[in-house]
Amino acid sequence: MGRILSSIGVGAATVDTVLPKPELRPGETVQVDVELSGGDSNQVIGGIFFELKTRTGSDGDATVLSEIEVERSISLSPDEERTIPVDIELPLWTPVTRDGVSVWLATRLEIDWARDPTDEDRITVVPDEYVSALLDALDDLGFALDGTEVVDVPFVDDRPMAQRFRFRPTDDQYSADLDALKVTVMPRPGDLRVFVEFDRKGTIADEHALDFDKQEEPMTLERPSVEAIRGRIEEGIRRNV
Repeated sequence: MGRILSSIGVGAATVDTVLPKPELRPGETVQVDVELSGGDSNQVIGGIFFELKTRTGSDGDATVLSEIEVERSISLSPDEERTIPVDIELPLWTPVTRDGVSVWLATRLEIDWARDPTDEDRITVVPDEYVSALLDALDDLGFALDGTEVVDVPFVDDRPMAQRFRFRPTDDQYSADLDALKVTVMPRPGDLRVFVEFDRKGTIADEHALDFDKQEEPMTLERPSVEAIRGRIEEGIRRNV
């Protein structure tokens, strides 16, 4: 009877993935502890599967950032406790978790003839040195962060998504000419590729809800320097406004 109940999830094995620290950065590799607890009968775990996911808002579709599979046969006796260490890498394109963007790690155990035990763990993702310098540079220029979202970027660097930040001008120097700046970030090894959209104010397009008042410029930021990035953004504004 115990084997039958376990196959439908009653008294079955459980899983809990424990993260080593509360905040992680894109590109970072950490060791997580997968804590297994045996159920009411002997069970064999055929593998441990992870999906790192993200989405914007609570109702949006989830995007899978990466998948990891640990193929390992693990026999669990009733009530047995076991911890399996696993290295998890956050891809460089993992978005920063703020303003409604969430990231979480989903864990699943594969058990034949049973409902697969699962676990989900929210992750707080903080900016790497390049994105941090970009945010500081825009703050220095008088732009306030006004939201962020996960967006599709088909055919760009073979990645499933990118993060777009929206900034509104708070300084008189730019508020007369710009409604907003939208910056899509594409972190790469050794630099940061960005696409800056300059949403201009006071054009005929504004009156007709058209898009030709928007100019987009790609930039490669080679150093995580607030001063250097600020200069690149200022040059872009002069060219496009």
